[in-house]
Amino acid sequence: MAAVKPVPKLRLGSVAPNFKANTTKGLTSLYDYIGDHWAVFLCIPDDFTPVATTELVMFAALQETFAERNTKIIAMTTHNRPNDKDDQAYVPHREWVSDVDDISKGVRSIGFPIATDEDGTRSHLYNVLGEEDVENLNADDEVTTGISFKSRTLFIIGPLYENRHYIRALFNYPAAVGFNTGEVVRVVDALQTADAEGIRTPANWIPGGDVVVHPETTNEEAEEKFPNFITVKPYLRLAEQPAGKLNVPGLMFRKGVLETFGMKADDGVPKLVKEDKVHAIETI
Repeated sequence: MAAVKPVPKLRLGSVAPNFKANTTKGLTSLYDYIGDHWAVFLCIPDDFTPVATTELVMFAALQETFAERNTKIIAMTTHNRPNDKDDQAYVPHREWVSDVDDISKGVRSIGFPIATDEDGTRSHLYNVLGEEDVENLNADDEVTTGISFKSRTLFIIGPLYENRHYIRALFNYPAAVGFNTGEVVRVVDALQTADAEGIRTPANWIPGGDVVVHPETTNEEAEEKFPNFITVKPYLRLAEQPAGKLNVPGLMFRKGVLETFGMKADDGVPKLVKEDKVHAIETI
């Protein structure tokens, strides 16, 4: 294999590279798939890995939640095994989707595409794999013991702007730690709220909580936009937002079974409470 050329390092605000790939939904262009939407682009180490399987179950359960936020989901594995009988068909993806749907039975089947990166070039575009990783991708099993192959990365990509999509947030976790899907939804909410209202969101913000008045907003402008805003410090001003709910279904694995839950506050301390159905988490 020829030497792989270095690619620009992606940062917040970088243009999200476009690519085409075979997926469980057919040949797909990333930009065509996203269209005018936001997107969650999930890069995971391999098919049939335990943590990634639970992540797909959770993202499948949140498909409607993301759709309400004009956000699409697409996943891609960074190490793939093509079907020997057909170079264009990656049977493991389809079989894995079947496994995920079986585990999440009664919640939601996967409706988003899972892309194949047979030569590592797409993962390289997104800095998930380095040049050496790509060059040695199919050398032997030991290649997959490197840090790049044992990490999971997620990109939140913004809607189309001047014919380009931009990276608005990214998460990079070690293989041992699965993504918190509720946090991904929260960040999408925060980004969309900040864009729409010209504000910033404080630590632990969820919809309905106070927001931070933008530093470049004058007090006169803030008073007009946010009556009764509070000045904590000259550089920290808080404004109220209408009460709301964090529309993230509470879902987790407990004793090998998918359970739904709500939040109950006793003495001001939130606690998990098992429920009979998936529902919104009340703002506390």
